[in-house]
Amino acid sequence: MTPAASIPPGAADREPVTGVLKAAYDAVLYVGRPCATSHPERIATIAALLGIDTPEPSTARMLDIGCGDGGNLVPIAAALPRGSFVGIDLSPRSIDEARVFADDLKLANIAFHAADLRDLPAEAGTFDYIVAHGFYSWVPAPVRKALFETIRARLAPSGVAFISHNVLPGCALRRMVWDVLNPHVAQIDDPLARIAEARALAVRMADAMALQPGLAATLAIEYREIADRPGFAVLHDDLAPVNHPVLVRDIVAEADANGLAWLGDADLFRHAAPAFGDTMNAWLAATDRMTREHVIDHLRLRRYRESLFVHREVPVGEMPDARRLASMHVAATNTTVERHAATDARAPATLQKALLDRLVDVHPGSLPVADLVPWIAGRAGSGSPLAQPDQARALLLNAAYAGVLLPLATPARTVTDPGARPVAFAPARWQAPRHDFVVNLRHDGVALADPVMRRLVPLLDGTRDRAALVAELVAIAPAMRDPHRALGEYLAHFGKLGILQA
Repeated sequence: MTPAASIPPGAADREPVTGVLKAAYDAVLYVGRPCATSHPERIATIAALLGIDTPEPSTARMLDIGCGDGGNLVPIAAALPRGSFVGIDLSPRSIDEARVFADDLKLANIAFHAADLRDLPAEAGTFDYIVAHGFYSWVPAPVRKALFETIRARLAPSGVAFISHNVLPGCALRRMVWDVLNPHVAQIDDPLARIAEARALAVRMADAMALQPGLAATLAIEYREIADRPGFAVLHDDLAPVNHPVLVRDIVAEADANGLAWLGDADLFRHAAPAFGDTMNAWLAATDRMTREHVIDHLRLRRYRESLFVHREVPVGEMPDARRLASMHVAATNTTVERHAATDARAPATLQKALLDRLVDVHPGSLPVADLVPWIAGRAGSGSPLAQPDQARALLLNAAYAGVLLPLATPARTVTDPGARPVAFAPARWQAPRHDFVVNLRHDGVALADPVMRRLVPLLDGTRDRAALVAELVAIAPAMRDPHRALGEYLAHFGKLGILQA
């Protein structure tokens, strides 16, 4: 692993606010979580549905801009050992944390730079995938400009860039909250005291506005969310000195000025879908793409997007093509699994319910679309439109639009059988004693609040058989009545969380 580059003298002082941002992240660490949609395999899946062939994710080079403590990048590097990964962040403290994470996992395919993006070393080269998650909306205009310039110069010809950003009009509501909290705490120097006072005011505002009708009650929810958010997120997201929500058409124009084309959103759930009634659906279908996206953002009061960009020379399709699902897999989303568990078992049997039953049963694994299409046809019957392969694939794509299932260009690599010597994903083993969440093999952050689980997961490194794990469990929880049964239940749960690997 290469050492972190040092920050050139005065780099953090190009704009005064850049120095303020650096000091804030060094003072209060932002605890990074995995962003599943930024994984190269997920990006490649969306690109493929839009007719674009991207570099092979398993051997790709990826740059993570604003990588923080490595919570997103390090697990990707661990999952794709033949790839090559570079992270850059202005905060030396964050880079130090990222290096510890990667070094403890003995990763040789990742390097970090503690530097302003504008000082990314030329020798870092070009990249197949560039990710800037939680970056664009929280940096000043010159750095946003540098972001697009970096993508234009460093993105491989067939590569894809991922930029998450706050969006209007939804963030207009949140901005009303920021406009109350920020002036109130602006003169508080201690960041922890600033967080505490912002939360206290948010609680008072939420309690008072919840009693009012109309918009006030909606804003009460916004205040309540801030009061319940982790302190580091309040400081760096809600109290940030820069917060730049943008209309999607404006960020698309900004990218176009830098030779880049907007591919779409990294999450199919945010893609345009016919869900607004016949009259509006017909109007949307007849208008141009940017007008359609702009209006749907207002219909949904959208506040956040994960935009994908390619070089302008790459031909971009407007809508995902269900025919391209033919060679893919699909899996149930985590939300679907949670909702399915609460579904009344006596609910009428339908094709859609049977499909969800199958996907939930193999969760967090996936099923080949090539197998599901004839299964759907058989369930639907010869006289049904769904007996046609194109219609069956369209059903699956519409379910992805609705956030019910997840398309995957490659099979999910999770396993539910723990085997004789269970192995948990290495990043999850590292995170378990340190956080109340871990990353799974689908690159989701999954809750792990049980202290016994958090002590058990690091032991699943393949060196212990079940007898040894039972002995460890007895040492962890001496009062446990039936440790053999408990171990089996824990391992089954870890399999469903997606943190076990073959």
